[in-house]
This record gives sequence, structure tokens and C-alpha cells, in this order.
Amino acid sequence: MAERPALTGLLDADVAPAFTMIAGVLAALVWSLAYPSSYERLVNVGWSSRLMRDVGLSSPHEVAASALMTIFFFGVGLELARERRRGALAHLRHATAPVLAAIGGMSATALLAVAAGTLTHEPALRHGWGIPMATDIAFTLGVLALVGRRVPTALRLFLLALAVADDVLSVLALSVDGTTKVRVIGVLAGAAVAAVAFLTSRHHVTRTSRVLILVALWATLTWANVEPALAGVVAGLLAPYDDDVAPRLERATNRWSVAVVLPLYALVSCGVEWTHLHWGGATTTIVVAVVVVRIVGKVLGITAGVALARRIGLPPPTSISGPVLRAGAVLCAIGFTVPLLFAQALFSTSGATYGAFTAGLLGASVVAAVIGALLLHHSLPSGYGRTNEGGA
Repeated sequence: MAERPALTGLLDADVAPAFTMIAGVLAALVWSLAYPSSYERLVNVGWSSRLMRDVGLSSPHEVAASALMTIFFFGVGLELARERRRGALAHLRHATAPVLAAIGGMSATALLAVAAGTLTHEPALRHGWGIPMATDIAFTLGVLALVGRRVPTALRLFLLALAVADDVLSVLALSVDGTTKVRVIGVLAGAAVAAVAFLTSRHHVTRTSRVLILVALWATLTWANVEPALAGVVAGLLAPYDDDVAPRLERATNRWSVAVVLPLYALVSCGVEWTHLHWGGATTTIVVAVVVVRIVGKVLGITAGVALARRIGLPPPTSISGPVLRAGAVLCAIGFTVPLLFAQALFSTSGATYGAFTAGLLGASVVAAVIGALLLHHSLPSGYGRTNEGGA
């Protein structure tokens, strides 16, 4: 087998998405702190092109959130298609536990956000109930890679399936949460494109045709006022995975996501209007609440979802013990890509509320990464590796 180029090998590493996203986050935080006016001009400058405005790409921020993130979710959809056909989701008994865990984690964080908003009389928390729900696939798997080969493969696949499920379900929730008026004709047009994609998936089709389907889905959902990132998931999920085209397309998409999409999205989304944050008032309430809701909600909801899966006779593999599961649940509190998509749909990106949610999500991600990695490190027996797998 030919040796991979050094850059390709780096982009394919499990930790690569986490590192490129961290680079984008740090750049955004430093830039928005040191030169807030130039950062604001870069992110929210309006373009004069009417065509760009008509397709919802009127600023660099919208390009990253609506167009570039569709590429990332196309890779998620392709990965989901692969796992559904020949991997962790190939059988119902393998998919049930992570999907129930994802639903549990989403539900618990949403309910806790509403409860926190009610108790603190902070309407932004109640209104933003969907912001804390989703898990970042890239960061979570990156932390697992940093822990090392002692992490059982079963846990990685479980968290992968869980993160994919709650990202997809969160994007669906964002699409139907009532913040925008959906055009029914646009939805029907998107359904027609999806039907064509499904029918052609039974035949050998080229990489170009799959990309064209992605673009067509994105255009119809954008016009329909449905979260366009959903187009990526649908297009990827409908791609046939029985030839060598889809694996190559998945690798190419993931490399573009690691090298370009994720760091650019982090750069334009994670800057904070520091002068708008008045610590001690609503800002502190939102930041602390998001950190607590993310970590507590994920742990309670995911463990409850797994308990339900065990109750109905479809448990996760035995190598995922109780302590390992709880450590993984804490890691699922890492996330800001889909959560920030939700926040952008609800609040002005230049306002104090959006900045408070951004700070809370970043704080929760750091706390969850540190605590989750430490818990996982101590919950795995010394010498445990990926060969020590247990059955369900």
C-alpha cells in the first residue's frame, strides 16, 4: 500500500479536528479581544451581491454557518451511512443504546435549561432551550484519542453513534422550532431531490452526481428556510456505500472539514463582544447555567437512556462499564458547532446574549474535556486496550 503524504496523514488523525477547531477558537477569542472592531467587520460585513443575499449568504458568518457547515454535515451523513450499512449501526441492537442515550441527553439538557431559566427569571435560557443539546463529534473523539489506546473501541463507536444522532436530531429541532417561517413548497422540492437521490443510490453514480445532489438539497432547504446543514446529513445518508466512490468522498470531505470548515467556522462564530459582557448580571447567570446544564444534563440523560436500553434488552457492549459510561457522558458535554447554530438562529451574533452563550459553551467544553478525560483515565484498568473488548 502506498504511503500517505504527511499532510494527509495529519488530517486523518483522530485528534486533528480537535486541534484545528481549537486553533480557530483561540484565534477568534484573541482577535475579538485585541481588535474587536476589525473582527466585527470581518464576521458581519454585508456583501453587496443580491444573489448572495437571496441565498442567505450575505456575510462571511452566514457563509461559514450555512454553506461550509453543510460540507461538515455531509461528512457526518456519509459516516452515518457507512456505520448503518457495515458498522456500529448495522444492527438495531447496536444502534438502540446510543440513540436512546442521545435522546436522553438532549431531553435532559433542554428541560434543565428551561428549569434554570424559570428559577433565575432569565428568559434567554428558556428561549434557548435547544442551545445546550448537541455534542461535538470532532472534539469528543479528539479527547478520546488523547486519552490513548486504553479507550475501548466499543466506547468510541458508542459515542460516535450518540454524537451523530444528537447532532442530526438537534438540526431537525432547529429546523422546526418556529424561529423562521418555513416555505412548504421549498420543503416539497427538497423532498423531491431526496427521492431522486434515494432512487439513484441503487445504481453506480459518480462523485460529481453526489455533490450535485448535495448542492440541490442545500439550495432547496435554504430557500425553504429550513436549516441548510440538514442537507448535508440527508445527502450523505442517501449515498450508496457499496462501491469505492463513497469511502473516497468521505475521506475527502472529512479532510476539507478538518483543514478548512471547522477552523473557519470556529473563527467566525467564537469571537466574543467582550465590551457587551457585564459580569455579575445576566451574563454570569447564562454562563454558569450553560456549564451546569450541559454537564449535569448529559450525564443524567445519557445514563437514563442507557438504563432504558438495558431495560428493553438492548444494552451497550459490556466493555462500557458504569464508570466508563459516566466519563463518556461528561465528554458529551463538549460542543459548540451545532449549539452555536441554534444560538445564531435565536439571538443577534453581535449581542450580549449570544456572547454569554458562546462563553458558556466554551467553558462547558473545557470543563467537560478535563473532567471527562480524568474520569476516563481512572475508570479504565491499567493495560486495558482495544483488544480487550467485551460482547453485549
